[in-house]
Amino acid sequence: MKRHQFWSLPVAAALLALGTLSPLVAQAQEALYGPQPPKGSAYVRVVNLLDAPAKVTPDFRQPLNLGKSASDRVSSYEVVEKVDGRALKISVAAGGKTADAVVKADADGFLTIVIYPTAAGVKVAGVADLSEFNQNRSRLSFYNGVPGCDDAQVTLDPGGQAIFADVPTGETKARAVNPVSAMVRGACGGKPTEAVSLSGLEPGGMKSLFLLVDGGHPALLITPDVVTPYHK
Repeated sequence: MKRHQFWSLPVAAALLALGTLSPLVAQAQEALYGPQPPKGSAYVRVVNLLDAPAKVTPDFRQPLNLGKSASDRVSSYEVVEKVDGRALKISVAAGGKTADAVVKADADGFLTIVIYPTAAGVKVAGVADLSEFNQNRSRLSFYNGVPGCDDAQVTLDPGGQAIFADVPTGETKARAVNPVSAMVRGACGGKPTEAVSLSGLEPGGMKSLFLLVDGGHPALLITPDVVTPYHK
């Protein structure tokens, strides 16, 4: 998939950019990190959890071709201005099926638009992301894209201690963790995924975990959260 050039910015900068800054601090932010988005903006990304490539046409950013591989299922977060009270329209075509949706983003927040399968076809849902930030810990977000699953979980492997539990289809949970490495598994209805390495966590960093069906089997995808720099 052809993707726009982007950089993995310090998440603290992205979060502070959406906060209330004094003129002096704002000038320092811009000098260090570049132009900051105007107040009332939101960071929005799109995730394809279907078992097929998806052509995505939003009215708030350029069209996207999201694939099935780990590297091209998840778009970067991009700034969308003036989201307060605004309807964000999005159309999806995948596997011969289509879906249209309208979602809303909280001003000065983060939004993930999740595309996942249902018994009837394709579902598109906007999920508000936890934007609380701890510069000494890592933030993990878990999204469930398995149809008909009300008890998705992620556990440590071995050991089975729960990192996330009881996440319904199309919803998310998030938490801050110490920046360590571990093997983890996703599961739904007692059907586990293969063990996946959760590594590369850094203080102040963010990663997302997505439970999906890939080739008829549950799979756990882990990706770093990436923010596209804002340009005036």
